Amino acid sequence: MLAFFRRALGSWYVLGLFGIILIAFIVTGVSSPSGMGGLTGPGADNVATVDGKAIPTTDIERRAQNQLAQARQQQPDLDMTKLLAAVGGVGPIVDQYISGRTLEAWATRHGIVASDRLIDGEVASIPAFQGTTGRFDEKVMRSILAQQRISEVSLRDGMRGDLIRRQLLIPISAGIRPTPAMIEPYAGVLVANRSGLVGMIPAKPEAVKPPTDADVAGWYKSHIAAYSLPERRVLRYAALDIAPAVPTDAEIAAQYKADAAKYAPSAARTLSQVILPSEAAAKALAAKVQAGTPFADAAAAAGFAAKDIALGEQQRDMFETITSKPIADAAFTASAGAITAPLKSVLGWHVVHVDAINDKPGKTLEQAKADVVADLVKMKRAEGLSALATKIEDAVGDGATFDEIVKANALKVATTPALTATGVSPADPAFKPDPVVTALLKPGFVAGADDEPSLERTGPDGAALLDVARIDAAAPVPLAQVRPRILQDLIVDRAQSTARATAKALLDQINKGGDMAAAFAKAGLAAPAPISASQLELSRMQQAPAAARTLFQIPPGKATLAPAPTGWFIIKVLKIDPAAPQMRTTIAQQMRADLGRAMGDELLEQFSHAAAAEVTVKRNPKAIADLGKQLTGQAPAEGQ
Repeated sequence: MLAFFRRALGSWYVLGLFGIILIAFIVTGVSSPSGMGGLTGPGADNVATVDGKAIPTTDIERRAQNQLAQARQQQPDLDMTKLLAAVGGVGPIVDQYISGRTLEAWATRHGIVASDRLIDGEVASIPAFQGTTGRFDEKVMRSILAQQRISEVSLRDGMRGDLIRRQLLIPISAGIRPTPAMIEPYAGVLVANRSGLVGMIPAKPEAVKPPTDADVAGWYKSHIAAYSLPERRVLRYAALDIAPAVPTDAEIAAQYKADAAKYAPSAARTLSQVILPSEAAAKALAAKVQAGTPFADAAAAAGFAAKDIALGEQQRDMFETITSKPIADAAFTASAGAITAPLKSVLGWHVVHVDAINDKPGKTLEQAKADVVADLVKMKRAEGLSALATKIEDAVGDGATFDEIVKANALKVATTPALTATGVSPADPAFKPDPVVTALLKPGFVAGADDEPSLERTGPDGAALLDVARIDAAAPVPLAQVRPRILQDLIVDRAQSTARATAKALLDQINKGGDMAAAFAKAGLAAPAPISASQLELSRMQQAPAAARTLFQIPPGKATLAPAPTGWFIIKVLKIDPAAPQMRTTIAQQMRADLGRAMGDELLEQFSHAAAAEVTVKRNPKAIADLGKQLTGQAPAEGQ
């Protein structure tokens, strides 16, 4: 239920304001954002302009793909259609992106900037840019940017926008602390217990008269979409791979020398950090910790979750880059378990907690040999794959066919069955696409049947040559093939309709004052059963019963209908019992940090709307609608 309050107050929308560049594009291998766009009005390729600066359709498409990739980490079977349905279509993603750009434009008007040094620190902290030493490596960064076709200027511009938004938003939302008087009404709603009765009116398919041929034909015609196959495609692909290279002793020695800093003795610390908008707030938090309150508890009381404060293991020079020299000096001289005095940076007032001191002894060549060999093998493989990818891209550019490229490079070809855009094989329901096929689905459904082959990323370190072998157009399944399914669907629908009519008649009697138990008995139905629940109890269930959820949609003394898997429920609320004051107070205390963050989200969203009032935003409704259709497979991509 606490998660519900955060969702209800728009945290999904608010989180998007903090990061438009979305470094996850680089980390996950999804195509990254393009540049900032030209100075033009919203044309066919732009969803909007913000103070005259265009937002290309491709930026929104890439953002949607990135959010899908992130969501799939929790729900692997999610597809773009389901994602857009969950968030309300492509419109909210567009609004989220525009809001982020609007804040940048507002900040520009008011002279708010991000320094080059701060941007340097952000770039250096990106894990994907770390070399074999575990530290920022400019060569690695340039290689990744080249692979993703991002210029360093575009990356830094995106970082600059992110940092500007953080400067605007973090001071607004940090440390919001709702008062008990604000929290207790929410807590009261959560823990109040509702009790009532629930009765079941079952559907009876066995009582339905067998449908006629005319009935079946009419149902098939009026529900043709349910008995149609979407467009399917057969994809051919060849994953890039090279034989592992065995490094020589000389190469191992040279790499060990090059990585001397990695294997030298080092001092590192596991740190946690809170950044507050004022010195007074930072001193108050530090005083609580020094008085014996655990740092995490003091941070939670100030509105910070554990993930908000954890920095993990830090080395001194890297920590100085992302904060400042005085803050790093203080953090690396404090003892384990201690905190630093409040110190200021461009982001606010820092209080740093030393979770642990992790001193690491150095390694001799012999001790480090296994690690050095692993790094060299990985490096040689990356270099080999990069060279092979360049060779293949050159061949594609020269007009070589898929078969010619595969033969010239001794690649192994795989062919999928006919798949939908979500990776389903109608001919083989047991088929499950592997990660490579999953990565190829989107480009495979964007390409045309006569397009040249393309080299596509299949993961952080993977790529494959892709070719569309066949396109099967969307079409209805012949009536004869789906007749048994139609018969079943038609009988179930008629049984449900009959059950609903019976339930509606009973509901009218009950809501006119009739006794629910007597009404069910007279209809020959099983007696209604008691039901009781609080919203807090429902929030702890993985999937709350529909009847229990319905208890919270009607006032006491009233009844309503709710669909059941095989029939209909009638639910009547008899009474609402408020929770004991002590329990309400306990829940309110537990809610404090969550509700504080939700209030912070609300303030951020309101600030975003206020800033938008000063900025000129022009949307392109047609481009937004066309993009929504393209993302859900309802329209071909441009150029097909």
